[in-house]
Amino acid sequence: MLNLTIIAIGGALGSLFRYYLSNTFLKNIIFFDIPFAILAINALGSLFFGFVMGLYTSNIVVSDNLKVFALTGFLAAFTTFSTFAWEAIVLFQNEMYIKLVIYCLASIILSVSFCLLGYVIGK
Repeated sequence: MLNLTIIAIGGALGSLFRYYLSNTFLKNIIFFDIPFAILAINALGSLFFGFVMGLYTSNIVVSDNLKVFALTGFLAAFTTFSTFAWEAIVLFQNEMYIKLVIYCLASIILSVSFCLLGYVIGK
């Protein structure tokens, strides 16, 4: 029951933080009709995920509760790959194929790169 509570609190905070970032200063940043807010949120989430895993695998953070809170709760709600998928579909439906490819590649490359960077920093 404790894990469910930890996940719920982390999830609530993660979704609120994502909502805040995507609807404030990141909201109006658009490059070539590509939604920057979700791209930035996914990259930041990947950075933080990698950082926490780096700390965890180095035994710097040994608390399973903190890991569950941060990764399963907060980051699962903060990162928005379901929103990313929908925005990709919208670009496809609007026949913005080059922008679709740029958006998808940038999302994947940035997220994986930032996750690796976070891991290295955390380790």
